[in-house]
Amino acid sequence: MSLTDWLLDPSGLTPHGFCLSWLPGLIWLHAGSDAVIGLSYFSIPLALAWFVRKRNDLAYRWVGHLFVAFILACGLTHMLSILTLWMPAYGVEGMVKLVTALLSVATAAMLWPLVPRVLALPSPAQLARLNADLTRTVEEQERTAALLRESEAKVLAANSELERRVAERTDELRAANAQLTEALAERAAALEALAGSEAEYRASFEAAAVGKVQVNPETGLLLRANNAFARMLGYNRADLAGRMEWPDLLWGEDRTAEGRELARLLAGEASIYVRELRFRRQDGTPVWGRVSATLVRGAGMRKAGARLPPLLLAVVEDVDTMHKTALALRESETRLRLAAEGAKLGIWELDLARGLGWVDRRTAEVTGGTLPAETWFPLSGPEYAAWADWIHPDDRAERAAGLRLLQTGAAELVQMQYRVRRAADDPGGADGGAGDGGGGWIWLSHRSAIVARDPVTWAPTRATGVLIDVTERAEAEAALREAKADLELVVAERTAALKQRDLLLREVYHRVKNNLQIIDGLVMMQGLQLKDTDERQALMGLRSRVYALGLVHQQLMASPDLENFDIAPFLDELARNILLSGADDGVELDIDICPLTVNLDFAIPLGLLVTELITNSLKHAFPDGRGTITMVMRRREEGGVLLVVADDGDGISAPSPVEEGDAGGYRRGLGSTIVKGLVAQLDGTITMRFDKGTRAEIILPTPAVGMAGSPVGLAAS
Repeated sequence: MSLTDWLLDPSGLTPHGFCLSWLPGLIWLHAGSDAVIGLSYFSIPLALAWFVRKRNDLAYRWVGHLFVAFILACGLTHMLSILTLWMPAYGVEGMVKLVTALLSVATAAMLWPLVPRVLALPSPAQLARLNADLTRTVEEQERTAALLRESEAKVLAANSELERRVAERTDELRAANAQLTEALAERAAALEALAGSEAEYRASFEAAAVGKVQVNPETGLLLRANNAFARMLGYNRADLAGRMEWPDLLWGEDRTAEGRELARLLAGEASIYVRELRFRRQDGTPVWGRVSATLVRGAGMRKAGARLPPLLLAVVEDVDTMHKTALALRESETRLRLAAEGAKLGIWELDLARGLGWVDRRTAEVTGGTLPAETWFPLSGPEYAAWADWIHPDDRAERAAGLRLLQTGAAELVQMQYRVRRAADDPGGADGGAGDGGGGWIWLSHRSAIVARDPVTWAPTRATGVLIDVTERAEAEAALREAKADLELVVAERTAALKQRDLLLREVYHRVKNNLQIIDGLVMMQGLQLKDTDERQALMGLRSRVYALGLVHQQLMASPDLENFDIAPFLDELARNILLSGADDGVELDIDICPLTVNLDFAIPLGLLVTELITNSLKHAFPDGRGTITMVMRRREEGGVLLVVADDGDGISAPSPVEEGDAGGYRRGLGSTIVKGLVAQLDGTITMRFDKGTRAEIILPTPAVGMAGSPVGLAAS
């Protein structure tokens, strides 16, 4: 079964509508419900996608895209449920459900770790309150500074006036002192407000979800670090602030580059820098972080009469997972490229929405350079048209039809083989054929699939595929087909010869049987003319032997292979014919013969042996014309076959002691000679018993019929 049949029409499966007994009400209830659910599923991700696109400030935009993919996959499963009502496309439905399961697991797995981060983000209301408080603080600081400047001006003026008019302006001095006291009170209030603002900043610093640090850029010592930064590096906060230096937390290879950025800040060449670099965890392992740093200078700022040093403020975001994901993606792309190169695959891609194509270097080499490698080119341009001319004329229609199925979305997967002209510098094209430019033709296996569709129209927008040179396999298959045709011809000739042989053998057996029947008839006619009883019995014995030979050929003529047959029905018919032709009505037969497959060389002596034994019993055992002849044949547990021919008559007298030494105790005469010769020919032994009749027990080897039909044990006979 091909992959397409497995996906769209697996053998032996029925549409889902068959389970609903094709009741219109149930069919349309399921189809309508799945259609409404599917359309609703398609509408929800469109709204989410529009929302994510409009909100560029969202922190975790990929979550929205993941939900869009998951809900679209859910909607597609309901649409495929409608399809399986009339078409058993359970393979496609299963693959879509697998994709839905993977997307759902990925969404659930990535959503739970994200919940604490999202909860830690400040709400818009909190940010608005914080901004309002900061605005009020700034305004109060500006107002306080203005008052201070005004107060200082007034103090200076009052002091000048006081020096000139100490004696005369005592009252004015008191008024100026009162004003100064009032200004100092306002300044104290401003400092108190500044302390509150600093407390709010400290709370924001400590509760931030990303790492925040304060560093003395002159010494590199960490002055402050929040919990997020300590967790990122696996430290306790107490082990960082005042104890660790900023360069010691950086990975060795990244210290130089970060030092250059800090030097630019100190030199005033930049006001801020953003850089991704590696930090060293406490356990010695690296972790990637994105650093956004700025410098707060202490010039003009004094505290208790001393100038404050510059301060480096840095925000550190943990991007280790993102970097590892990007690294894994690059490694996956590298493995894919190496696998394609190792398998000698050519990779191509179609952007159906823009009408562009892309091929790798191997595919470009196959096209003889007509298509540019690793760059997008228009499908309506001269390069693509030139590539189409490289395809064998007999294969162009089939390839074009396959691409149309892909471009229209009628088939998700297209696979075909076609021939293309061998490149002129291909060493395999030295024996090119006529009419192909002298380069010969190579066979390409083309496999392509749709990888993206428009979410609204569901039209295919992107397709990708591979090309592989299967010329050796195609040539081997052609040679195999030729060899198969030759073999079928030989088999047909041998079959015809075997049929002719079978026909000739059947004709030979038929003619031998007919000739023996003629002899049997002549012997019978001759026997009717004889007056002497002994002569007539001798002639009837001869007739029985001739009949046995004819019966063997009749059995062979009726056997399927003309070489072997079951001896049981043969012996049964033979014994009954002998009894019918030479016994009185009072003599009966008791036959019990096991099935045994034999061939001509075994059947003839065995048939003659049975004929002699039964004939002798009829001649000598029943003087009054009444009795029973028993014939039994069975397989022995120790191996071989036991044949017993016995009668309950008294016509054969017991032999003399001298006679018992001959042939196991059988009397002398022609019959005795024939029996001994036949037993010897069958490589058997015979024992005679004379207790309440005559009993002949003959042990024969089991005839092992070989390929040619000859019993293995009797080949030397």
